[in-house]
Amino acid sequence: MDKRQEIIASIIRSASRDGYTTVYADETLSYTFDLIIRNDNQMIVIKVMNNVGLLTEETSMSLMAISRFLGAHPLIVGVSNREERIEDGVVYSRYSLPIISHPTLISYLKEGEEPSVRAGPGGFYVDIDSEKLKKIREQRSLSLGEIASAIGTTRRTVLMYQSGMSASIDIALKMEEFLGEEIMECVSFLWNVEREQFTAGFRKMREFERLVNQQISRKGFDIYPIRRSIVNFLMEDSESSYLGGIEEEVGRVERKIEYLSELSKMSNKEGILIVKKNFEKPKKYKIPVISYSELEQFEDKDELKGVIEERRNS
Repeated sequence: MDKRQEIIASIIRSASRDGYTTVYADETLSYTFDLIIRNDNQMIVIKVMNNVGLLTEETSMSLMAISRFLGAHPLIVGVSNREERIEDGVVYSRYSLPIISHPTLISYLKEGEEPSVRAGPGGFYVDIDSEKLKKIREQRSLSLGEIASAIGTTRRTVLMYQSGMSASIDIALKMEEFLGEEIMECVSFLWNVEREQFTAGFRKMREFERLVNQQISRKGFDIYPIRRSIVNFLMEDSESSYLGGIEEEVGRVERKIEYLSELSKMSNKEGILIVKKNFEKPKKYKIPVISYSELEQFEDKDELKGVIEERRNS
């Protein structure tokens, strides 16, 4: 088992112990994300990478799209960024996605402990609890100059920290040592995704995927392709939304149905599967299966939605 698989297994164990429901995406079917965890308060879509420097913009767009669709938080758990180790307790970012280490996530799942440091240009930074700093100053009658002298900076800089400016980790630690109290605020890695943060459409799409996406778009749905994933597209209109799978190989259809069923149950989203050839779905699954030839014949989205509802209930 390689490092990445060890991390995935560890996250699954920890999440299960701490009350999360987990869906693991077999890597033979999914590249966009590795697992989704959910409890009563939140859902997190997680991709684990040995080297986050290899994260592409296309993959990040897919991860953001599915997270936005599910109302979940996207997250990259990384070991290194090229030659540099991902430090514990630090939030990094790439392509507008948060990146943390495996121990940082485990600490959050077990203890609810959030990091207090974020990586930025030139080093590590923290956010100062400006209200707490001001309160301490007033209670102890400390001047700006006294604090500035203790931490090796200027009165103006201390005033800016008190007004909300970020500080380097070294300065923040000196200030906490001088004051004898913690004044660093937590940095959340649970980021929300807005629709404007990602775009639909990809350059590298297999022909059958392209045909399915075109047909669904022509029916009147908004569609968001997701490459190399157990979910291959997201489709929605003003009334409904669906998690969609696309499968050409008959031997992989049942496994795809199983994953879509798990994800549909976890997310409370409808799931559908578009296949190249007719396939008799096992009765234990509720995921509607529609062949491409059927999809071509539907006049509009209402007819497609009617068939989805009929097959879900059959």
